[in-house]
Amino acid sequence: MTAPAIMRHALTALVAALALTACRAQPQSGDVLLADDFSNPDSGFTRQADADAITDYHEGEYQIQVFTSNINVWSVNGQKFADVKIDVNARTAAGSENNTFGVVCRHRDDSNFYFFAISADGYYAIGKVKEGAMELISSQVYEPSDKIHTGQDLNHIAATCLGESLTLSVNDAQIAQAADPDFADGKIGLIAGTFDDPETDVRFDNLVVTKP
Repeated sequence: MTAPAIMRHALTALVAALALTACRAQPQSGDVLLADDFSNPDSGFTRQADADAITDYHEGEYQIQVFTSNINVWSVNGQKFADVKIDVNARTAAGSENNTFGVVCRHRDDSNFYFFAISADGYYAIGKVKEGAMELISSQVYEPSDKIHTGQDLNHIAATCLGESLTLSVNDAQIAQAADPDFADGKIGLIAGTFDDPETDVRFDNLVVTKP
């Protein structure tokens, strides 16, 4: 049985409308995918404490405080993304400047993700955790940069995950780039850690995730 002309027209219009809606739903470059000023402790990041570290919301910032030497601690938001640009302000509030802190992208689980990190004494790296093993992929060691504000000064960190390209910028200056095919999507997050010195306290604020 052939559908009446008016019904065919209605179905055609509906399909066109659905296609247009789908096109509009796709994020465009520069669109904000997630924003968090950490004023709401229920915004989706981890809140926990143990003998090694604290991850929590604290006085309008997000805090990762580490008490043990040579460990890294991260917290992720539950949403998954593929290509993203992550911007956040970060500072060392107390403890050792021989530390590491930054952002995470494409977190598949706690054993597989990328990280973009700087230190309060002026070093940086792009790296990944794969099957639980941490390695640097922008260089063999953390490299120095005069673009990083040292001590307890505030730094603006921007990390872009676009296809296989990984880019780290600090204070509006690109300082590292790498390419890696392992992880295509996952959660975003924040990371901080220690080296030989046993304690550091890092604060994050004004996180914005956009489509690159």
